[in-house]
Amino acid sequence: MPYKDRRVYMKQYCKEHLEEKKIYNKQYYKNNREKLIEQSKQYYEGHREEKKSKMKQYDKDHPEVNLKAKKKELTKLGKIFDLNCEQMIYALFSWSRTVRKRDGNKCTWCNSTKNLKAHHIWHKAYCPESALDIDNGITLCHDCHVEQHRLDKSFS
Repeated sequence: MPYKDRRVYMKQYCKEHLEEKKIYNKQYYKNNREKLIEQSKQYYEGHREEKKSKMKQYDKDHPEVNLKAKKKELTKLGKIFDLNCEQMIYALFSWSRTVRKRDGNKCTWCNSTKNLKAHHIWHKAYCPESALDIDNGITLCHDCHVEQHRLDKSFS
């Protein structure tokens, strides 16, 4: 069978058997759900640190990728406020300074005055309209900020 005819045949075969495969996959997942979840948890636990270190190294080696992603995110966020990327960056810096000044330039959890960060209570991705709302901010030191994000992940 020539290559072109084989491609056409495979395309037709896939169309005909796609529904059967979907049903089989749903049934398989339903019957083996706990087993599959346990396997994925074990894999993730065993590879978490390795994956983190690879991601950090990739970010160091390819800063332009991270920058491009951040610009895209800020451009999307800026559309809500009718701002471009640079204007949104400036607005977020101003928001951060205002939140830290409001909280007396100290961490609201541990009263530290070093490595302060303004934290969005409602994350920008989930509630973009309140990204520049002063009442949606809290001042945290770096350690408390990391802990807050760890807690956010455990509740979601």
